[in-house]
Amino acid sequence: MRLIPLLLLPVLVSATPFRPADLPSGSAWFLHVDHDAVRSAPLGASLMSQPIDDAACPLPPKAKAFLTETGFDYRRDLRAITVFGSGAERQASILVRHSADDLKVGEFLRKQGAKTTTVEGAPCLAYDCGPDGNECTLFIAFPQPGVIAIGMSAKDLGLALRSLESERAESALPTLAVQEGITSPSVLAAVDMVACAEANPRLPAMARQFRVFGMAAGEVGDKVVFRSRTDMVQAPMADNVVKMVEGFASMAASRDANAASWLEGLAVKASGAQVTTDYQVSAQRVLEEIARAKVRMAEWRAKRAAGK
Repeated sequence: MRLIPLLLLPVLVSATPFRPADLPSGSAWFLHVDHDAVRSAPLGASLMSQPIDDAACPLPPKAKAFLTETGFDYRRDLRAITVFGSGAERQASILVRHSADDLKVGEFLRKQGAKTTTVEGAPCLAYDCGPDGNECTLFIAFPQPGVIAIGMSAKDLGLALRSLESERAESALPTLAVQEGITSPSVLAAVDMVACAEANPRLPAMARQFRVFGMAAGEVGDKVVFRSRTDMVQAPMADNVVKMVEGFASMAASRDANAASWLEGLAVKASGAQVTTDYQVSAQRVLEEIARAKVRMAEWRAKRAAGK
């Protein structure tokens, strides 16, 4: 799929405060990334100051063309990304809030072969993004200045468009996101696994042991904080999950001192059928690790270019 990576490129470091009304009543999962919150925090601000096309990790040609031709600078222009779905396969709706030029984005898509059509009476673009026999057509609309709505089908785009018209929260999913202590979360997510299982019979049996999951992440002071809460179908499974995580952490720590120090801020607890996770790490350490990763990537690329 050629377009989604372009729009979701900065999703890990990027949006605007979450609007619960964006989620239709049938939503089984959602992910919201707040680029504005990231930009206003020290680690995020530092990441946003990095060059877009870093030599250590160059952009794919298609992504570079998109940024160049549209003038879309995600460090400055991306405001928010909200993705939601029913849990069915190949089904999702996306809302991208930004401050770039909608007309330039639309023109770029037309140059890439997008065709003009309508969904529920609204003008939109149909973009074929499934080469090599993997058929996929994204439906893309610009319903409001600074908002791009995307659907993996015409129906999905319709859901996204209607959600923008609603001012009433219809989904209970946002209440699952664990925000305690995180004033301005950069990332929120929640999953109703029971609903996902009903929508997707092919869901693995292991996934069916989970009832609901919610999480939030963001910068708090000089720390990056992650918190989650998971409800299992049966209480014994909660204890098993904790033992599994603790066993993995213990094994990793025994083999690697660096891993041990990274895991110092991890706490996992079970209470009845519920598992809570709290993780904190220094924002400065994350920044240093990213810098080291870039060096390793540049070295790997140099060796690959030299045929070693």
